[in-house]
Amino acid sequence: MGKRVAVIGAGLGGLATAARLAYRGHHVTVFEQTDQVGGRNRREQVGDCRFDGGPTLLMMLDPFRKLYADLGERLEDHLELTLCDPSYRVFFRNAPPFDGTPNVARMVAQIESQMNRQDAEKYPGFLGELAELYRAAIPNFVRNNYRSPFDVIHPAQVARVLRHGMLGNLAKRVEQTFQDPRLHQLFTFQSMYLGLSPYDAPAVYGSLTYMEYGEGIWYPRGGLPMVSESVARLAQQAGAEIRLRTPVASIESDGLTLDNGERFLADIVVSNADLPTTQKKLEKAAAPKPLRNSCSAYCLYIDYAGALPELLHHNVVFGADYRGNFESLFTRLELPDDPAFYCSVSCKTDPQCAPEGSSNLFILIPAPNLDHDWSDDDAETLKQKAFARLAEISSFDPGLVRQVKERTPRDWHSELALDQGAAFGISHDLFQSAFFRPRNRSRSQKNLYYVGASTAPGNGLPMVLISAELLEQRLVLDGQIAPGVEPNPAMGATP
Repeated sequence: MGKRVAVIGAGLGGLATAARLAYRGHHVTVFEQTDQVGGRNRREQVGDCRFDGGPTLLMMLDPFRKLYADLGERLEDHLELTLCDPSYRVFFRNAPPFDGTPNVARMVAQIESQMNRQDAEKYPGFLGELAELYRAAIPNFVRNNYRSPFDVIHPAQVARVLRHGMLGNLAKRVEQTFQDPRLHQLFTFQSMYLGLSPYDAPAVYGSLTYMEYGEGIWYPRGGLPMVSESVARLAQQAGAEIRLRTPVASIESDGLTLDNGERFLADIVVSNADLPTTQKKLEKAAAPKPLRNSCSAYCLYIDYAGALPELLHHNVVFGADYRGNFESLFTRLELPDDPAFYCSVSCKTDPQCAPEGSSNLFILIPAPNLDHDWSDDDAETLKQKAFARLAEISSFDPGLVRQVKERTPRDWHSELALDQGAAFGISHDLFQSAFFRPRNRSRSQKNLYYVGASTAPGNGLPMVLISAELLEQRLVLDGQIAPGVEPNPAMGATP
């Protein structure tokens, strides 16, 4: 007989877990406090424009393909994917724009024409080294249910770490390879996808750069939330129930208590809620060990009455002081004077996201989390600085903004229950990565498990799908569920 499983949170990690366990024949119910599935990967509508509410970059397709295959499906039968090439346009201070692309020949030509021949000649070898790093890191360190320190200090693992320089500093590694400081920015800013400064990041996070330049950035027609919605449908098809607008009050030894007082009995509880929030507010346990949070983000969703021809679907805008920007965010916990930011205009790829002649302009500015005393004046300051910079690099006119919605660190905290408004979950510094990252099993309650961005292996859509893989494996290792797949008439599954 299948186990009774309660999943807290309908983020992508929770949905993937629900789909996997329901496909195995277990009785799964998902409890989501908001009005839609997806967690941070949710939809936003402002005026006549549609937005990806959180993640906007789809990379590293392997975990997506594996999930669908493990459910007896094909990714391409559910999502219509388009390669974004160029991947994005990068705007520097006092230099021409640069188009990042997975096309090696075009990258070499741009580096030679805009920078210098020596750096251009080094690029193919650099990308090859990142590919080797990626292929060593993902199967051996990311897809790994760590059970003891010996999993890390095994001679084969130590040899991989040393061979690929995984514990070196990311920024230093790139600076030692290339002369031009623009390439230092271009090949290290990806650590910010994890809310981490490249000056604090282990070199192993160069694998993020490989994901972009080696495998490319993809877009599912209809937006990134299509991924979560697709997985939710597969979970329901397998028999899982998803209950929206149903917040959980506490986790008990035999299940859950909901905010409305209802008790839900479960053999297994899986929390896809933010891990620090789960431990502080939902678990019946002693005070947990403090976790270090990532930075936050100030986001703007703008219905814009113009085409913005200078911008691509994805754009990265750097300030004058690259390192100083990170020191403001992570050391001084203050707003940068000249903030770097990301902006997206997804209607460039998917015209249905905005009316003809208009643009769905999304701006994400990294910002301190709520360790900084966030105020409305901070939001207005960042907005005006971003608007001024956009007006410098494009035809952007603030007077053509029809409607705008903002999401501040306070909103990340109050709306999506992210501790300290940390938009990227807990930090991915060295001692909260790999073996040191919080395990996917509670230390206080034997039937409680975790999945998602703040447990192993980390933040980002591919990582939370791997998190669901690892959780399924953990449940088998712990004897909570049997190996193999139980017959499930809804999905036609076979043992």
